[in-house]
Formats: sequence, structure tokens, C-alpha cells
Amino acid sequence: MVGDNGASKNENIYKDAIGRPVANPLSYDNSGRRPSRAAAVCLGMLCILLLAGIVGLGFYHKNITSGYNTMKKEIDKLQTSFNNLAKESDQLKTERDRLQKSFSDLKQAGPKGWTLFQSTWYYISSEVKSWDESRQDCIERGADLVVINSKNEQTFLTNLNKEVWIGLTDKDREGTWKWVDGTALITAYWTGKQPDNGGGDPKYGEEDCAEIVTWWIWNDISCANHYNWVCEIV
Repeated sequence: MVGDNGASKNENIYKDAIGRPVANPLSYDNSGRRPSRAAAVCLGMLCILLLAGIVGLGFYHKNITSGYNTMKKEIDKLQTSFNNLAKESDQLKTERDRLQKSFSDLKQAGPKGWTLFQSTWYYISSEVKSWDESRQDCIERGADLVVINSKNEQTFLTNLNKEVWIGLTDKDREGTWKWVDGTALITAYWTGKQPDNGGGDPKYGEEDCAEIVTWWIWNDISCANHYNWVCEIV
């Protein structure tokens, strides 16, 4: 039997099977609390933090999913619009090709009495008229007086070996020569000092219209004169 003093000193001590002292697992630490309580508090805090993290991730995932779905819907809309535009583009290309073929067939067939040169049809008159009458004749044929756009075209018209009216005039403003399609004159083939508007000689009058003379060059002359003319389908 152990005495009071021995019991007081060893109240927190057990002995193992061979007599060695071991700590009492149910004893208190110096703070008066059991160690398992501190561990429980830490574990609880970790659980709370983990739960908060899980909740946060849940909201984040929800927002990401919502944003993804919204973006996917927009992409689907854009894809649908693109497909519709691609379909319309294909239809327009098909229609363009059809019209080009029809136009090509029409040009190959050509109107009676017209001459084809470099994919353009020309009508060379066999009679003579004033510049205004000549232009009116071209308009009635669905064309207009010829507009010269290249050196090859100039050569083609010169090789007709006729004095012919062309679609060039300065009627609207003296000295400002324009083609009948409204474009300004860029490249000219005037002869000598032409255009001279008659050189101030009253017998020539106002020379507001242009003709091609037989030696490859142009001359300004009174629109009332009578010459052959050349129409061009525009």
C-alpha cells in the first residue's frame, strides 16, 4: 500500500508491466486542458476553411459554367450567321457566273451590222450626220459614241480609213474636253495645235466636237459638220 506522499507524487504516473513509469494518457497538461481539445479546435477550423473553399469553388464553377454557356450560345449564333452568309455568297457567285455567261453569249452573238474588237462591239456608220444626230443614232441602238480608252482602240478606229465622230466634246465648258460617259480626257491624240476652236476664224464657228481624221490623229471641228460615226456598246 502506498502512502499519502507517495500517492501525491505519483498520481499522474503509471507503471508498465516491467515497472517503468509512463505518462497517464488521461492526465492534464500545464494549461489545465486536455491536448485532444486543441487538436479538435484546429481540426474544426480546418473543416470550416475547407467548407468555405468548397463553397467558393462551387460559386466559381457556377459562374464559369454560366459564362461558358453564354459564350457557346454566342458562338453558335455567329456560326449560324456565318453559314447563312456563306450560303448567300455562294448563291451570289452562282448568279454572277450565270450573268457573266449570258453576257458573254450575248457579246459573242452580237447585233447585226456590228464589229467585234477586243470583246467590245462597234457600229461603223455608212452614212454621215452631225455630231448630235450621230450620238442620237447610237443611243437609239442602245449604245453611245465611242469612248477611246487605249492605244489599241485608237489604232482600230484609225484603220477604218474614215473621218468619224467620236464621243468627245467641250460643249459644256470651252477648253474642258470630256467623253460622253462623263469622264475627263486623259490621253489625247490631237493633231498639231489642235484643239484650237477654229483659231478665232468666224467661218469655222465654234469647234466643240472631236473627230478622228484618217492619219491617226484628232481634230476639233464644228458639231454641225457631217461625218461618219462610230457607236460603242457600253
